[in-house]
Amino acid sequence: MRWLSLLLVCAAQAAQAQLPDEVTLQQVLDIVGASPRVSAAARDADAARFDQRAAGAYPNPSLTFGEARASNGERTIFSADRQTNALLEVPMPVFGQLGARERAAERQTALADTQYRNAGVETRRQAALAFARLLGAQEQLAARRSSLAEVERIRGLVAGRLQSGMASRYDLARADAEVSLSALALQRAETAVSEQSAAISSLVDDRQWRPRAAGSLEALALTPVTLAGGDEAVDSAPALLAARDEAAAAEARVELQQRELWPVPSVQLGRTWTSGPFGAANYVGIASEIPISSDRRSLTDKAKAQALAARERERATGATLRAEYRRQAEALRVRREALERFDREVFSQKSTFLEMAESAYRLGRGSLFELIDARRTQVEAVAARTELLGAIAESQIELRALGGKL
Repeated sequence: MRWLSLLLVCAAQAAQAQLPDEVTLQQVLDIVGASPRVSAAARDADAARFDQRAAGAYPNPSLTFGEARASNGERTIFSADRQTNALLEVPMPVFGQLGARERAAERQTALADTQYRNAGVETRRQAALAFARLLGAQEQLAARRSSLAEVERIRGLVAGRLQSGMASRYDLARADAEVSLSALALQRAETAVSEQSAAISSLVDDRQWRPRAAGSLEALALTPVTLAGGDEAVDSAPALLAARDEAAAAEARVELQQRELWPVPSVQLGRTWTSGPFGAANYVGIASEIPISSDRRSLTDKAKAQALAARERERATGATLRAEYRRQAEALRVRREALERFDREVFSQKSTFLEMAESAYRLGRGSLFELIDARRTQVEAVAARTELLGAIAESQIELRALGGKL
């Protein structure tokens, strides 16, 4: 897993080295693989693997060396000039502490790896949503530009009729106001494009990058998505897997704390010798802590409480993901039906309204208000359809992310 994470980060960094001005959805997903959040999760996974390696290390022995010399008074302790002591103490974790530490570290490593995958999926989800919103903002901008050009053309039509005496100065002023309103709407659309482009670049460590989205929002929204049952769809979701691994790691810490209640005895090997005259003696013994304090039992109780809390969080995460999946699936179904109905009843006739209103105005049978209203209906129809396509695309992205397929 470590080498896989390193390869993914290296590949993403290579993709980030030359950031294109225009990107597809897949390019965005590849580029954000080197985002700071994903890189931090990869480093956390490496740190967990180092902890796992350290957990399997055997306790180091300790060596005590000292020397005693005769002082005042009679030599009642030893009769030589000096006495030298050497003691080697070797810890012996015979009550399963070492194995419990290894299992706890292994569970923690699995949790770090799952969190790394979850961070990648969450970052790709944010990038995909920003890409879909950028596509929608770009199409809204194109519609607003077309609308401004159409309003300017109508303004020219009104000016021509004013010169021929068929329109009033009020009509021209009203057309000028509509041009200003369309220009303001265009400015708002340009700001929306800039904001969504910045949202993508914020996921990458490049402040100057302002990408444009390639493709069409309709192609993205109408990509077929296979829907499964709520339980089956989220069973392999990275967020749920992370919650399960968190609970498993907490339970492993319970076993570790239970093992740590037992003392770690030490085997002692020593030798004592004197000089002037020389004499020697060997020593073999066992040292052990006497576990009479109840403080450590509170650590075990704490670990049990944390394990129960982790299991409850797992249940809550599963319930939340299943409910969210059902909500997004229902929203996708409703939005698709609304798009089909909107295309049939409104969008297919948007050009007809403007053509009829303009013909009537040219012939003097319609007013400027009717012409402007028809133009607005056309623009709002395009904007509404773009928003609906964007909502469909976002629901599909959310569903794919919830299922861990993004």
